[in-house]
Parts: sequence; C-alpha cells; structure tokens
Amino acid sequence: MTTAASAMPATVTALPPGTQLPTNANGLTSTGQTLSQNAFLQLLTAQLEHQDPLDPTSADAFASELAEFSTATGVQNLETSATGQQAVGLVGQKVAVSGNSLILGQGGATGAFNLSSAASNVAVTIANAAGTTVAQLNLGAMPAGTQTFSWSGGGANGTTLAPGTYNFSLTAIGAQGAAVAATPYAVAPVTGVALGGQSGPTLDLGGGLAPVPLSSVQQVF
Repeated sequence: MTTAASAMPATVTALPPGTQLPTNANGLTSTGQTLSQNAFLQLLTAQLEHQDPLDPTSADAFASELAEFSTATGVQNLETSATGQQAVGLVGQKVAVSGNSLILGQGGATGAFNLSSAASNVAVTIANAAGTTVAQLNLGAMPAGTQTFSWSGGGANGTTLAPGTYNFSLTAIGAQGAAVAATPYAVAPVTGVALGGQSGPTLDLGGGLAPVPLSSVQQVF
C-alpha cells in the first residue's frame, strides 16, 4: 500500500532541528510508516515556514505534494471501506473463531478445530455449563488442517439436550500413538457489525459469545 511517507516528493525542504515531527508523534501509525492527515499538514506548514525565501517552493510542487497525499489517503479510505463491506457481508453467516463453545440450535451444532498433523483418531467430549460431560463423539481418522464436525444434540444417555451453548474438548492421536495438537474453534452466527475502532470492524456473535475483530475469523460457513 502506498504511504504518505513514500509519496512525499524530493522537493521537501529539510527542516531545522526541533521542527521535524518526532517518530512517536500522534500522527504516525503504530508502525511509524504512515502519516495521518493532521501530521502531514503540520509537516507541510513547517516546510513552508522554513523554506528558502530566495528559492521558495513553487506552486506546482506545493500542489503536487497535496495531490500525492490525497491519493495515498484515498487508497487508505478505500481499503477501510472494503474491509467494512466485507464485515457487513458476514451478517447472517456462521464464522469460526478462537474458542471451544458449541452452540446447539434446533438444527444441531457445528464445531471446528485445527490439527497440527494427521490423526488416526479424533474424539470430541461435550460438556454443559456446569462442566458435566453430556456427549462424546468419535470422528475417526482426520487429515491435518482445519476440520469441522456436527452434533445433533443427542446426549450420552440417548436423550435430546436443550438448545444452548455447550463446551467441547478434543483428543487427537497420531498414527504412532502420540498426541496430536488440536486447536478448537467456536462456530457462531454473525448477528451484527460495529465499524470503526483502531482494530477495525468488530463482529457481534450469537450464542452469548463476546464480539471479536474481523481479523480473528478463521473460516466462514
């Protein structure tokens, strides 16, 4: 992405000590690579104040600096808008995020997880809010990567459990009998989006799960 720092032309006048923006100025992003609009205007004003009166910045150069910064800002705004549209498009869909919650609805529940390597057998243990085991699933052999599973809501004793939010844990065994690392993901519906904020759009999730940033989505269903 083009940044304002790279967009500044070579005609920028070097400023005397004390007039340049510090590297930790509020106008800089966390990476210190991109100037905000206010920081750019501050730098441009200082440049004009300290320009050589015998060789002032031409009107064309001044207009060029403004145009190039405007272009960089426009690209940033476009990317922000695209990210917001992507987040809004997830409303009504299910996403996998970090966590081990299992949301049981009328149509059952979907869980997800990631295996660090192939497993000869994967077992899922489902518990209620009190921590009591209510069901167990044997998924058999599964390859490495992100996997999903379904639960109908049937209990260990053959009863049908009430809709709600449960928790699950995983046990994965490799071909040689060694444990395979399995990272659980909660699959939840996106019920809303909050735009803005320093971390970008935030997704509201169903099932009583806390809102998460868009960047935390592992998979969309």
